[in-house]
Amino acid sequence: MSAPDWTGPYRDRAVVLRTYRLGEADRIVVLLGQHHGKIRGVAKGVRRTRSRFGSRLEPGSHVDVSLWRGRGDLDTITGADSSEGTEQFAALRADLASFGRAMAMLEAVDRLTLERTPAPELYDRLLRGLRSLVTHPSALSVGAFLWRLAELEGIAPDVGGCVHCGAATGLVALDIAGGGLTCLPCRPKAAVAVDGETVAVLRGILSGGLAEALARPASAATAAVERLGVAVLEQHTERRLRAPALLDAVAASPDRSR
Repeated sequence: MSAPDWTGPYRDRAVVLRTYRLGEADRIVVLLGQHHGKIRGVAKGVRRTRSRFGSRLEPGSHVDVSLWRGRGDLDTITGADSSEGTEQFAALRADLASFGRAMAMLEAVDRLTLERTPAPELYDRLLRGLRSLVTHPSALSVGAFLWRLAELEGIAPDVGGCVHCGAATGLVALDIAGGGLTCLPCRPKAAVAVDGETVAVLRGILSGGLAEALARPASAATAAVERLGVAVLEQHTERRLRAPALLDAVAASPDRSR
């Protein structure tokens, strides 16, 4: 990464995407700022029990942050405050299934976002996604978020018709590498089979029927939409997403009350 074109203090409102340890007491925090895009900053001493703001810098937290931009790749986080309009999303961390869904959203945004590049629409979409997990949880919360994220980034496959011949009906598979749905005669061997209900859900998500799609109960189609969304992002980033494995583990757990 090239050196920043300015140095000094700045503030932003941001969502914490992830954190990881640095030394014995510090932590690197990756944030998505409303005005500055993805930021990597060092929060010094936050792993000590007397840290002033460490608890506000957990993944998924929505905070007002103060930072210092130096000459290197890492900025320094000098403060993190909760104020009107920010949320800690404690309810998401209290429930394993909700936390897994939130982590899937955060990881997807982290993988697709360039550092120090403003992305206000992505910031707004992530914040709405996290809020919806609290207020209107849905079997399609993650799947719809991933597909709309792919659409925002310009990488969503075409679901309007066969990507190879244009046929609007008889669509039987998603050719992720080819960029869209396919009919049976055009289907490549590597394409993933889809049924008519899955196609209908995908079209709803991407074509103005999001509210209706989110109201659907859990089904094979909603699960397929989520798996396909993960596959689309993994194809684009050439890296596996880790959070979906947590979602699968929660779904398979006999203790669904956690």
